[in-house]
Formats: sequence, structure tokens, C-alpha cells
Amino acid sequence: MPKPTEVLRKKFPRVRSVQKDGVTRFVVDARRKGFPRSGLYWRSTKEDALNLAKEIGDGLTGGNALSDEERSLFLRYRDGFASIGLNIEEVLDRTFNRLRNKTEREEFERVFVGDLVDLWLEEKRSGKFKRIRTLTIRQIELTGRILKNNWGHLQIQSLTKATVQEYLVGLPVSYVTKRGYKVRFGGFFNWCIANGHGIRGNPVKHIKFEVEERMPRTIPVEVVERMLTLSQQKRCFRPLIKYLALGYFGGLRPSEIHRLPASDINTKSGQIFISRDITKTKTERFVTINETLMGFLHAYPEVPSHFPNFQKVFKRFRAELGFAFDGNDGERWEPDGIRHTFGSMWLAKTRDIAHLAEEMGNSPEVIRKHYRRAIPADEADRFWSITPLTPGP
Repeated sequence: MPKPTEVLRKKFPRVRSVQKDGVTRFVVDARRKGFPRSGLYWRSTKEDALNLAKEIGDGLTGGNALSDEERSLFLRYRDGFASIGLNIEEVLDRTFNRLRNKTEREEFERVFVGDLVDLWLEEKRSGKFKRIRTLTIRQIELTGRILKNNWGHLQIQSLTKATVQEYLVGLPVSYVTKRGYKVRFGGFFNWCIANGHGIRGNPVKHIKFEVEERMPRTIPVEVVERMLTLSQQKRCFRPLIKYLALGYFGGLRPSEIHRLPASDINTKSGQIFISRDITKTKTERFVTINETLMGFLHAYPEVPSHFPNFQKVFKRFRAELGFAFDGNDGERWEPDGIRHTFGSMWLAKTRDIAHLAEEMGNSPEVIRKHYRRAIPADEADRFWSITPLTPGP
């Protein structure tokens, strides 16, 4: 049977006094394996040293000491890590940091699409990194509304290719329009990736819509005449005259007409200045005011090229001409038909591809691809012979 002093020595660290430079110090020797706090601890009084020894010993008997199995694991991993130049403290620190980072990352990734859309829009509107045109901002805002309405309640990492593809496939629009939505969605997802917002790949990257190549549709001359006549004869449609004239006889894009300052239409010099701020290609150009266009500009100088409720009036206008409107039966309106008509009629008259490319702000390759359709000479002559019902001064 062991003596009581032997039990105490196993239970508590040994305390001894040490003389150094004439001063007595007391050291608590807790270097034996198994103590929860191993090492040498120096104290100035014996009482402090005994209290510390008791505290360490109480920790040992209170269940903080390693069991035989735990001690065996400790020694095995200590020796194993030592063989590759690491100690247990380094390994535990690395493991702890990795787990903490993983937890923080998972928490960071628990963000919702709606919240990210708000951040995306805020950055785009701020212009901190790039000045964005008003028209582009409106398109971004529309994209944001679609994203929030459909998936705003979802966490970003749960938004998959299948989810977005199902939505795009179900849209009752053309493949070209679906492809446009896909591109705009992709801009948002790329922003999320670039800013580390919990998404590891662009879910729309590999969604493809095959668009059949076809010649742009033009508006028949008789329909052009009806449109111009109706806009001049009916008072509620009178504000559309300049829009139609600039599109049919100047080839301006709809967005360019809507944003064109009246001061940039110079009838004296016979040119319209299209600044890089309003054009799609961000390249400025001059558009020649030909004789037909000049006639309408002189006849209706007070009519603006755009007005606040333009879209509402233009839809009613097309419906009165027999085009499909809000589900009604009728021929589908060609969104870019006015500009396509100008390009085809201008090329039929001049045969000058390079000049037409400059006028329209396109490359010669685009002109060759889209506007080399056969138009009879008499049809082109009839188009360019259209005059306003009310002669100008």
C-alpha cells in the first residue's frame, strides 16, 4: 500500500524553494505528464506556490487530466507531426482557423438574391467604377426587378442553371429576346462572382438559344405611307411624326431618337449629330439630312422627337394600323423594322455599303449581312418620294 506522501506527490506538483542572489523563490514543478498545466511556475511566497500546486492538482483530479487512451493518442500524433516538422499546437491552430474560416464562409454565403440585387444596383447607379448611361441603368433596373420577383427569396448558391433555364424557356418571347435576358442575367452573376458573393460559377454561362439567321424584315412602302398619313391626320398621333421621319428617312435607332437633343438637328448644315452619349456603339457620327427627311423636319419643326407617354401612344397607333396589340389578332410588329426599312431602301437607291455604314453607325460587314436584300427600283423610288401632307415654310 502506497504511503500518503506518495499519493500526494502523484496528485499535486512538487513545490521546492530555490536560493538565487540571496533571495528565496518557490517553484512549482508540474512537468510530469498528465498535469493539465505542465511546466515550471515561479512564485515569491511559499503560500502562493502551494495554492498554485493545489489548483493544478485539483484540475488533475477534477477530470481535466488525459485518460490513458487520450494520452496514447496525444503521444502518437505528437511524434507523427514532429516527423514532418510540426508540433501539436501548430496543427491545432491551423485546424481551428480552417474550421472557423469555413464557418464564416458558409455564413457569408447565406445571402439572398434580393439582397445582392440591391447591392448590384447600388454600385451600378453610383458610377464609382464606370459611368453608365441612363438607358443602360434602366435595363439593369429591369433585370434587377425580374431577378428579385422570381428568386429574391432564394440563397444565391441555390440558384442553378436548371432554375434559370426553366424560367427562360417558359417566356412567351422570341429566342432573340430570351438570349437578351440571358446576357443581362449573366452580368449580375458575373458581378456576384467577382465580389465573392457565394457563387462559384455563372449559372447561365452554358445556356444557349439557337437563333435562326434571317434577313431583317422591312415595312412595306404602303404601310409606311399609311403610318405617316395617320400620324399627320389624327391629332392624338401627331407627336409621332418626327419619330417616324427620323427613323424611316434618317435611320436613327429608337433609343437615339428618344435621347436626341433638338439642338443636334441642324437643318442649315443638313446634318444630325449623334453623340457617343446616346448611341449604342458609343461612337459619334453625323447623319445626312436627305431631301425626304428635310421635308418633314421643315413641315413639323415644333414636334418633339420624344415625349413622356410615347410608348402608350405608339402602341395605340400600331393597333389602329392593324398590328397585334395586347393579345389582339394582327400582324406582329417588327421592333427594328423602321430602321431596317431605311437601310434597305437607302442601299437600293445608292448601292454604297461603306457610306451607309457611316450613316447608320454600323460596320460594312453588318450592312452586307442585313441589308443586301433585293428591292425593286420603283419601290425604292416610291419610298424616297414620300412627302409631308403639310408643306413646310
